[in-house]
This record gives sequence, structure tokens and C-alpha cells, in this order.
Amino acid sequence: MVLESQEQLTIPEEAAIDKTVTENHVTQPNVSEVTRDAAARDLPAFFYTAMEQVARDEGFTAGQYTIETEDGSSKGDGFIGELFRAYLKEGDRREAFLCKIPPLNEARRQQFGTMEIFEREVLMYSKFLPLMFAYQEEKGVGRGDGFFCTPKCYHAHYDGQSAEAIIVMEDLRLNHYRMFNKDKPVDFEHARLTMEQLGRYNAVSLAMKHDRPEQFEQFKMQDPMKEMMGPDNPFIVMLQKTARDAMETLEPHESRERNKMQKLLDGMLTDVDRYANFELAEPYAVLGHGDCWINNMMYRYKNGTPEHIVLLDWQVARYCSPILDLAYFIFCCTDEEFRRRHYDEMMSIYYHSLATLLEKLGHNPQEVFPRTAFLRQLRQYGRFGLMLAVFLVPMLCTRNEDLPDMNATAEMFRDTDNVDIAIYTKHTNQSAYRKRMSAVIRDTVRYGYI
Repeated sequence: MVLESQEQLTIPEEAAIDKTVTENHVTQPNVSEVTRDAAARDLPAFFYTAMEQVARDEGFTAGQYTIETEDGSSKGDGFIGELFRAYLKEGDRREAFLCKIPPLNEARRQQFGTMEIFEREVLMYSKFLPLMFAYQEEKGVGRGDGFFCTPKCYHAHYDGQSAEAIIVMEDLRLNHYRMFNKDKPVDFEHARLTMEQLGRYNAVSLAMKHDRPEQFEQFKMQDPMKEMMGPDNPFIVMLQKTARDAMETLEPHESRERNKMQKLLDGMLTDVDRYANFELAEPYAVLGHGDCWINNMMYRYKNGTPEHIVLLDWQVARYCSPILDLAYFIFCCTDEEFRRRHYDEMMSIYYHSLATLLEKLGHNPQEVFPRTAFLRQLRQYGRFGLMLAVFLVPMLCTRNEDLPDMNATAEMFRDTDNVDIAIYTKHTNQSAYRKRMSAVIRDTVRYGYI
């Protein structure tokens, strides 16, 4: 979710431990002081079971390889999961994998319903994304023209009864991918790549809905927000608090914008319900990403220019209007100057990308998702970007080292439903926040979204 920056790891080179694996058992390591990060806690048994399966699939010899791990959790990492690097080593061969598991801290697991969210991401990696890839390949669409920009997943497992969940992926950094600095607004080339791939991703959903309606029916996952409808829900309370803070970034003379924000605040519960009701977006609803901000993307560069993007963190994927991901990204990850110069161009890039892939998949864009319908959806759902911005922008304007320790914060709120947003924003750069947040409000008013 938006609190996460899981794929942005700081992994000390010395923090490695060995786990010797045989066909029938795992031998626990000898722990030294040097292995303080990964060895300070016992990783769950299902992690080793998963890595044994990966080892078999990747051709390692049973009883002849070892598993090493490096801890990647650091201050400011998210509530939803923990990420670390694992190595399989046999002789001169050493392969690296990125592993994602629910938080080992029980308070973190309970507060944000992490098992349900992991179930959703496991479904995405093990079922829905492979179905989308296979559909495109059967239609003759190659990787250069379609949507395939996700990490390679080696293993995905979920068991709700035993509270087990793990996703084992490729380590993209070994293939020269890296994250964009969240502290900076996204520039044109990064935004262009993102909008192109979102267009392609949505095109596959729309085409599959028409070609394989029975198969696509299982893609209609409910929005996690549907469980957050009550006025006393902690997430809603946090949104309302951050919306009030956002209003205070406006200048005294900006009375129109202030009045519009007050109406947004007054109707927030109704809006949340509307975003979660996919029937209102039909016949144009798609399987959305759900958490489309800059820390959930990695880019590969050529001569300093991004040439490829990979989308990460599919934990809140849901069936919804395609505009939700677009509005989330454009209002949270770009600044006022960028939007003034490129907003219309970004929307055109998205729609052209969607229409081009729809045609390759054998469909007429003007029948499946006409441009006029796209523009109507923008007006209907564009304010979603503002709702997410009031929550996310304060953290975008906070240095990673100033974000709270998530385990300690979860323990602090263990016995209360009132999660104080001030814990996350007390070190926010107020000057940067006021500039960026007030611009989002002005732009959503200017575009007629509120």
C-alpha cells in the first residue's frame, strides 16, 4: 500500500547467514555477531520450504546447495510486508532472489490485515498476470508491443489457515533496474513510460472482457476500500485529518479552492463508496494496479534515459475504473509545472497506448473504450488523485531516514484503533509539502474534478 517502500532495500554486504538444506530437513545456522540483521530473528519454516521448491525448479542439486539471506527491512519500511534477498549457492553457482513475506511483528500483521492483502498479491502473480500474458501471446502480441512489465515470479504461496504467505521474485537491481527518487517530482520520460504501460495493461483487461468473459469474471476483485466505509475506520479518519491539513496549504485568497476542498471532505465517505463500486465504471472497468505511485516502479536506463519500467507491489489490485491508477500517479507523483505543461499530453499518451494494443488484440477502440468515454471517466473519477494525494504527499516530502520505525509504531498503536497520522508526518518538509499539496488542489479544481 502507500505506506510501503519495500523494494527500496538497504542491504549490508556483511549481513549474510547460511542455512544448509537437505531433502528432508533444514539445519539451523551458527549465528555470529556479524549476522545481526537477518540472524537476529528466525525466518519462518515456510520460507525454507519455498526456497527448496525454487531450488528444485531452478536445477539445484538436493543436499548440495545452501541458502543465504540478507535482511532488507529498514526504518520507514511498510506495514504490509518485509522484503529481503535470498541466495541459492551450489559450487560456483550463486543465484539471487527477492523474497516478500508478511511482517514478523504481530502488531503490524494485525493492524493492516496483511494476510488478506498477501492473498490478493499471490493471486496476481500466480494466476491473473500469467493469464494476461498467455492471452497476449496467443493473440500474437510480443513483449515489445504488449503488457509484460512485472518482475519474474519464481514462487508464490498463500495459506490463510496457517498464516503463511511468500512471494519469491527476481532481484531487478541485478538487471540494472533502479527506483526513482521519491523526493523529486517525476519528469517527462519516467511519466511517459508509466502512462504507456498503464494504457497497455488496461487494454488487456478490456480485450479479455470481450473475448473471454467467463475467464475474466474471476478478475473482478473487490476494492479493499470497501471494508473501510465506516466513519470511524482508522483509514477514513486519517484521510479526513490529512484533507483538513491539505486545506491549510491554500492561501487566504483561494476561497474557491477552500470551498471545493470542504465539499470533498464532507462527501469523502460517499466518494470512497463510489470508487469501490465498479458497476458505476462499467462497461469500462478493468483490473487495476491499485497502488500506482513512484515507489512501486523500477526503471532501466540507457544513456541516462529510462527505457523500460517494471510495476511492483500488486497487493491492492482490484476491479475498478482505469482512471484510479492514472489519477493516483499523475497527482501524487508529478508537480504543478509538469501538469501545466504535459497533463493533456500524458492523457493522450495513455489513450493512444491503450487504443494501439486493443487493435493488436483484435478490437476497435472506439467500440470498446471510446475517447469520449475516457474523458467522461476522467471527470467522474479524477478527484481520486486528490484523495490519495492528501495522504501520500506528506510522506513524499519526508526523507526516508525521518520516517518512523514501523515495528515500534505498530506496537504503539496495538491497543487502539486511532492511528495518529502525525506520527508519519511530523518530520515532513513543510515548505515542500505546502507547495506540492496546494498545487494538487488547484489543479483538480482547474480540471473540474472537484
